[in-house]
Amino acid sequence: MRLLVSTFVMAAVALSACHPVSTRNSEKHGGTLRVNISDIPHIIFPGQVEKRSEQIIVNQVYAGLVKYNQRTLEIVPSIAKNYSISPDELTYTFVLNKKARFQDDRCFRQGRGRHIVAADFKYSIEQICRNKLVEGNVISRQVMNIVGADSFMLKARNNDLVDIPGIVAPNDSTLIINLKTPDKLFIHYLASTNALVFAREAFNAYGVNGSVGSGPFKFKYPKTIGQAIELVYNPYYWEVSEQNEQLPYLDTVTVSFITSTQKELYMFGSGFVDLVFDLPISYLADFLESNIGGFQSDPPRFIMTNTTRANNEKRFNLMTSNINGVHINSQNYFDFSKVYLSSPESDSGF
Repeated sequence: MRLLVSTFVMAAVALSACHPVSTRNSEKHGGTLRVNISDIPHIIFPGQVEKRSEQIIVNQVYAGLVKYNQRTLEIVPSIAKNYSISPDELTYTFVLNKKARFQDDRCFRQGRGRHIVAADFKYSIEQICRNKLVEGNVISRQVMNIVGADSFMLKARNNDLVDIPGIVAPNDSTLIINLKTPDKLFIHYLASTNALVFAREAFNAYGVNGSVGSGPFKFKYPKTIGQAIELVYNPYYWEVSEQNEQLPYLDTVTVSFITSTQKELYMFGSGFVDLVFDLPISYLADFLESNIGGFQSDPPRFIMTNTTRANNEKRFNLMTSNINGVHINSQNYFDFSKVYLSSPESDSGF
C-alpha cells in the first residue's frame, strides 16, 4: 500500500511539473469584462493585423519578446524576462522566461501546449515575412535591417528552407538578433503585432486561421469571427502581478463589434457593455445630458476620460466605475491581463 501511495504521489508531482496548475484565489480574480470595438475583425493573427479590433484582440491572445506598458507606453519585458543591447547597438540578446508556454491545443502532443523556445521566435518572424511576401505586402524597414534579410526576401517565396542568418537561437532560452545599422525603433518593432510568437505545429495545422496563442487569454471557440468573441483566461499563463498574484485576473473578456456610435452609447448606458472608447466628441453632449445621473451619483456608475489621436483629434472614452487597471492610450494598446473588477464603492484604477 505504501508503495502504491508513493508511486501515486510521484506521478502527481511529475504531472504538475510538466503542466502546472494555476492558482487564482485573490479577491481580484473572476468576472467578465464586456468591451465593444467599433470595427469588425477579419483575421486575428500575428503579422495579419490591419484593424484596431484585430490589434486589441491579438495582443490578449498572443505574446512577444517585449511589450508596451499600457500606462506609459514604455517597452517592458514579456516572454523575454530580460534583454541587452550591445554598445554599438547592433546586437540584441534576449533571455526567455522558461515558464512561458503555448496554450493547449490538439496540434501538440497529448493536446498540451509546450514550452516556448528561442527557435519559435525565429520561426515566427520568418514565417510572417513569408506570408507578407506571398500576399505582396511591404516588409518593414526594421526587418530589412536584420543581417541577411535581403537574401532571405529574394529566396523565401519559393524556398521554405532559407532563413534569416541574423536571427540566431543558440539554445532554447537565448535569442540573438544582429542588425546592419543601429535603429532606435527596432525594439518597438519587437513589441508590435508583427513579432508575436506562434507555434510551428499550430501554423502547420491551421495557417493564419489558427487561434493557438501564448498570451493571458485564449479563444473560447475555435471559430473566432462572429457577432462577438469570447476570450477566457489561460490557466497556464506564466506572468504574475507585482503582488505575485496569478494573471490574468478576469475569467472572461467578451468583445462585441457594434459599429454605430449611437448603438454603442445605448448599449453602454443600458448596462450591456462595460467599456467603449475612441468615441467622437460630437456625441458627448447628448450622452451626458441623458446619463448625467450615472456620473453624479455617489459613488458614480460611469467614468469618462479623453484621449487625443495622432492627428490631434479629440475623442472620449467611457467605462463603468468597477473596472480597475484599464489605461486607454493613443495607440489603442490594451493589456487586459491586469484588469480586475471591484464593487462600485472601491476606488477605480482607471
